[in-house]
Amino acid sequence: MKVDSNVSSDIDYFKVLDAVSTPIMLHRAGNIIYGNAAFQKMVGFATPQEMLSAPYYEIGYGEWHDILRRRGDARMQDEKPVPVYEFRLNTRDGRECWVELTASKIMLGEYPTIFCSFVDLTDRKRAEIAQRNLRQLLAEIIDRDPVATFVVDAQHRVTHWNRAMAILTRSPPEEMVGTDAQWKAFYPGPRDTMADMLLRQPSLQEMAAHYPDATIRVSEVDPEAFEGERLVTLIARDEQRWLFFTAAVLRDSEGNIFGAVEKIQDVTDKRIALESLREHQTQLQKLVDERTAELAEANARLQEDINRREAAELELRRRNVELLLLNAKISQAQNQLMQAEKLASIGQLAAGVAHEINNPIGYVQSNLGTLDKYLGSLFRLLAAYESHAAAVLAAGESGELADLCAQIDINYLREDIPLLISESREGVARVSKIVQDLKDFSRADSAQEWQMADVHQCIDSAINIATNEIKYKADVIREYGDLPKIECIPMQLNQVFLNLLVNAAQAIGDKRGLIAIRTGANDAEQVWLEFEDNGQGMSEEVKSKAFDPFFTTKPVGKGTGLGLSMSYGIIQKHGGNISFDSTPGVGTIFRITLPVAQPKDTKEVDHRP
Repeated sequence: MKVDSNVSSDIDYFKVLDAVSTPIMLHRAGNIIYGNAAFQKMVGFATPQEMLSAPYYEIGYGEWHDILRRRGDARMQDEKPVPVYEFRLNTRDGRECWVELTASKIMLGEYPTIFCSFVDLTDRKRAEIAQRNLRQLLAEIIDRDPVATFVVDAQHRVTHWNRAMAILTRSPPEEMVGTDAQWKAFYPGPRDTMADMLLRQPSLQEMAAHYPDATIRVSEVDPEAFEGERLVTLIARDEQRWLFFTAAVLRDSEGNIFGAVEKIQDVTDKRIALESLREHQTQLQKLVDERTAELAEANARLQEDINRREAAELELRRRNVELLLLNAKISQAQNQLMQAEKLASIGQLAAGVAHEINNPIGYVQSNLGTLDKYLGSLFRLLAAYESHAAAVLAAGESGELADLCAQIDINYLREDIPLLISESREGVARVSKIVQDLKDFSRADSAQEWQMADVHQCIDSAINIATNEIKYKADVIREYGDLPKIECIPMQLNQVFLNLLVNAAQAIGDKRGLIAIRTGANDAEQVWLEFEDNGQGMSEEVKSKAFDPFFTTKPVGKGTGLGLSMSYGIIQKHGGNISFDSTPGVGTIFRITLPVAQPKDTKEVDHRP
């Protein structure tokens, strides 16, 4: 609570006002001396200090600024101005706010003071403005409607008579609006229009009885609306016109009828045109009947000829489609066979190279082992010689021997030679591993038949074969689960894994990426594998064609477009499933599921992928 220092003695009084939810303000000598929290919030004062430093009349918006000041001064002089009135507040945040002010003069201690209470009228004001605008909009819509329209209220008085209605009836709105004389435009004496009838909520039979010379029906749009067409004499024009009229009741938000609207369209020209059209249709129908009889026989002969031609053309198309499909299958089979033969030749060549390398590697490995043993013996002999070095030195013959030991640095050789042998044996072991991976990948030394194989070993072999493609572009992360051996053709699975690894590496851009390989088992009968990269991903168009034969996004000469197609066929042949999800700019993940055991009818030797 914040009050002016001159009224601090009335502190208890202001405590009571602070608890009131109604906005209350007191002013004296032109300034606000008190405002409760509700008043401060309503006007938007940031602090009580800001409120107490403001003249009271500044809460009035625009011209209300001076009106408040004049009325406040007059009330202080006991001139008794209007005690209750509405005005717009000058809120600090600029929002629109209308209030009702009740003001009176009171004595606070020894000082005359103006007591003001406020009621927020903003919602009511907005509703009144909205209702007024809606009425104006409705009147504008009706008046601008090109269809002749008039509206009556519940007392049958005309509230709207638009320009189109004035033109049609030659009765201006000034003569009709506010009266119940709408009948004068259509009848020589008082008679209900359709809008007037609707205010009584008639049945269809009652409406039809009121218009015996018209076709009356219920509107398809509104079951409470009626429409009809009849020949009417327009009184002001002294002319008969065919009019199509529709009328509907108007209800308020509570469902009460407060009026009716009627629309009238002059369809005279349409009726004349329709009659003329009917005459022409009759003449035309006669000519058509004559021609139809002449054409019927010719059409029958022509149809027979068309049927023969269509049958021949259909057969020709069927044979052409069969030839195209057969040609496509042959072309696909030829390309797959060429690819399979190429892969088989590469596999045989790799197996041969591996075999040829394996023999000399064996010699080197064996010789390194023997050399290691020989050097061990030599070092033991050298140690024995050194044990007698003191006797030789005592005999005075040490000069030449000492110089030779210093020259060859015998101690360094003892340390370095075992390291050299160890590094050489490690290098030979790595070459042997690469050779073994080549043999495992090609499987040229075993028949291409179903066998139990370790999937992880197949993946590792493919990684080693693709090392040159991967090592400069990505790091490979292995997240292997616990997998049983599965029944498969290892060489074919090796080919699938190699395709996925090479594609993943080629999808990674200039920035070094990651290739993650995950495995796991859904149950004892099925295993799953995932190959994920963070490369450039695929667009929707590429994804829809990824498994199509000969489809590739690589430059000419860089790919055949058969890698994923063959991989799909291999996985399908193994009774598994291969799918993928790819997002441009994020990467691609391929998921493969394979059965642990194969049905008996699939265990056939097959060299084709």
